[in-house]
Amino acid sequence: MPTNHKTSLGLNSWLGTDKPKRIDFVEDNTLLDSLLTAHFNDTEKHLSADDRTMLSQAFVMGNYLGDGQAQQTITMPFEPRMVLVFFMNRPAIYYRSSGGYYENNFAIALKGSAMGGARLNGATLTVSEDQTAPAAGGIRMNLNSQDSAYAYVAFR
Repeated sequence: MPTNHKTSLGLNSWLGTDKPKRIDFVEDNTLLDSLLTAHFNDTEKHLSADDRTMLSQAFVMGNYLGDGQAQQTITMPFEPRMVLVFFMNRPAIYYRSSGGYYENNFAIALKGSAMGGARLNGATLTVSEDQTAPAAGGIRMNLNSQDSAYAYVAFR
């Protein structure tokens, strides 16, 4: 047992004349292990590996070529929370005066939902292409036109 019993952390504090025993070191090691483990696991003070990835790689950009089918699936490199999809070099909404309808060239897909011609399920993004023109005033989904370039931004 130490003469000056404990430090502010509760560790043994010895004088030169003290004769430490093995149990003193075991207790100190157990206490240090407990304190350090609690500290390292405190996510209020430390970021997890997933948090660090999210901060350093918050999003990924990519592109795909439309194949003209009603639907095409694109596999993301991770399971995003949200994906923005757009027809490159086109406005988000385009009015086709010849048919009197609108083409939707942009979509937001949220985890587990579909919106504007895009659906996100896990790491799979599904984009849609309406195969026929809608009636006047309608909206045609246009996210998979044959040989057209599209881009996406996937957010962690």
